[in-house]
Amino acid sequence: MDYRRYRCDMRDNLKWMGASLGITAALSWLFYQSWYGMALVVPVGIFWRKRYIESRKKERQRELLNQFKDGMQAVSAALLAGYSVENAWREAEAELCRLYGRGALMSKEWHEMNARIEMNEPIEKPLLAFAARSGCEDVESFAEVFAFAKRSGGNFAKIIRTAISRIKGKMEVEQEIATVLAGKKLEGRIMNVMPLFILAYMNLTSREFLQALYGNPFGVLVMTAALGVYAVALKLSDRILDICI
Repeated sequence: MDYRRYRCDMRDNLKWMGASLGITAALSWLFYQSWYGMALVVPVGIFWRKRYIESRKKERQRELLNQFKDGMQAVSAALLAGYSVENAWREAEAELCRLYGRGALMSKEWHEMNARIEMNEPIEKPLLAFAARSGCEDVESFAEVFAFAKRSGGNFAKIIRTAISRIKGKMEVEQEIATVLAGKKLEGRIMNVMPLFILAYMNLTSREFLQALYGNPFGVLVMTAALGVYAVALKLSDRILDICI
């Protein structure tokens, strides 16, 4: 599996398509009060699908990195107990299956690596192949250092402890940032939907003030321009809050 890309299954497709239809129907009523506004379903669908896929891909990579960290901790413990690198890799697979189950992402990847190792393939080769597909910078860096150490006879236990320490440190920093930004993200989401609530409130309580903006070419242009400004504001809001380490 290439973790740098995310392929939507049937459930994912139903989710983003349902969300796109719901959002388009709301925008059609709020900005145009006409079913002609449903023509927006195409751009809204494209935007929402891209956003959904990016969100799911990042979530999967975070899960993969966390499981990889636990796998390397199991390898480190096995090495300290006197196991060879290959046997430590097998012990790590058993530990991952115990923690996450055989269907987990990293359990499957570890099983595949062990299968290739049993066919007398150098351990660094399947590790490098997995790292290239993972899309995780920490995994790629570890695999390159591990492969170099394997060829030159480095201290594997120390290398693995350093990698684990780095991954844990990065995850802790990300968690601290997420905690600090949680309130701001909530405020941002509220501000994002507030214009829609205001427009809906005015339509329900003071319809006569907005009647001139519906059912005529000038009103369509004004509301389309307002919708465009709103879309740009949403994009800027996402970029401001999207902090990547």
